[in-house]
Amino acid sequence: MQLISMLAVAAALFLSGCENYVVSEKPWFTVEDAVGAQAVRPGWWIADWSDCRVDPNAPSMAWPDCANAMLVPADWTGVFWATDGTEQILAKGDPMIAQYEFLTSNDAAVPSQHGYLYFGFDALKRDAEGRALVLRYWPALCGPPRPDRPAAATRRPWRGLRLKREGGCIADDVRALRRAAERSRALETETPTGRWLRDWRPGDQSEADWLAAQGIRTH
Repeated sequence: MQLISMLAVAAALFLSGCENYVVSEKPWFTVEDAVGAQAVRPGWWIADWSDCRVDPNAPSMAWPDCANAMLVPADWTGVFWATDGTEQILAKGDPMIAQYEFLTSNDAAVPSQHGYLYFGFDALKRDAEGRALVLRYWPALCGPPRPDRPAAATRRPWRGLRLKREGGCIADDVRALRRAAERSRALETETPTGRWLRDWRPGDQSEADWLAAQGIRTH
């Protein structure tokens, strides 16, 4: 489960014309809102929808590329910082909400775009310590998708959301954002899930090397 990559894909979809996502110019959440170290079990996570076969007994570097494995560091508190200066936060709550900061360069297809997208997260399974073992996630939408044009802005935005002329919508407050995430959860019946595979072991790619390869850090 390359979580950062999946959220980046959603940001790319928004920038390329998917207009039904909740966005903001300023963040609704800060690092103080993050889930903390005991919310998600550390170790290797993989996509649960893939047919890729992964031998959990093999070192992580021997896994096939299709595994798209993600390493949750032992000290991860719910925040990643990327090398481009953006910040990704998994905020506590029910559902949890991922705040994905996006930034495009001057030579991008849609240049100099900066803002935030939001995704709901559910823990479908937890271990005895309450840490998530299976996570489901979905975009926070502005309202029910249009049957004729699912990527277009909804015709019926939910209460507390204001449609933007250039696409997307803005929440009046964090409560409206959370309501949008909750209502979007009911609409998304085939959302991606990721599951915990196993703990990190000696012989695996190190946390430092994995984070560097992803272009992110945890503190």
